[in-house]
Amino acid sequence: MMAWAVALASGCGHGAGTGYATSAELPEERRRPDGVALDPASEPPPAVGRAEVGEGLVTLQAPLGVNVAVSTVADFFRRVVQEDSDGLSAMLTRDALVVVPSTINQGGQTPALGPLWEQRFRRLDYGKLAGETIYRASEVEIYRAEDAIEVPPHPGIQTQTLDDDDVLVRVPIITARVGAERLLGDELLFWLRRDGTRFRVYRVLEDFQLQ
Repeated sequence: MMAWAVALASGCGHGAGTGYATSAELPEERRRPDGVALDPASEPPPAVGRAEVGEGLVTLQAPLGVNVAVSTVADFFRRVVQEDSDGLSAMLTRDALVVVPSTINQGGQTPALGPLWEQRFRRLDYGKLAGETIYRASEVEIYRAEDAIEVPPHPGIQTQTLDDDDVLVRVPIITARVGAERLLGDELLFWLRRDGTRFRVYRVLEDFQLQ
C-alpha cells in the first residue's frame, strides 16, 4: 500500500513539471486567427452585346425586354400630345432622322427628327389628340435582328440592317386626324437603338409631310 502511494505521488510530481499552462495562466485577450493570403478580386470586363468563341472571359449584356420598347413608343406619343419638345429630344439619338417613304426617290432631304417635330408643334395642335386612342397596344409589332422575315409586312422592315440590340416597332395609327386636321401618318415605324438600360429613337419612318 505504501509503495503504491509513493508511486502515485511520484507520478503527480512529474506531471506538474510538464509546463502546460492552466486556464488561469492563459492570456485574456482574444486570439486572432492566422492570416490568409487572398488574390485581389479583378474587375469583370465591360459588358458587350455579343462575343465570339475564343475571346476568353466576357460579360454579355442581357437583351432589353419587349416591354422596354413598348414603353419607349408610348412615351414618345405622350410627349407628342403634350408638345414637349425638350422631353422628346431627350428620347432621341444625336443623329435621329425622319424618313418619308414618298420622298425617297425624289431626292428629298432626310430631316433631323427633333427639329422637325418642333416645326410640327408650331404649325399643328397636337393637344387635340389628348383623350383620343392614337393606337392599340395589341396591334404593335416588334422585330429584332434575329428575326428572318421572307415577306415583311412593311417595306421599311429590313431586319438585316439592324444591329444586334436594335428593335423595329411598327405602330398602326387609329387617330391620324382630328376633324379636318391631319396630325400623323397612317402608321409609324420606329427604329430603336439601345443605350444602356433604355432605348432611344434612332429613326422614324412616317409618310407625313408638313404643309
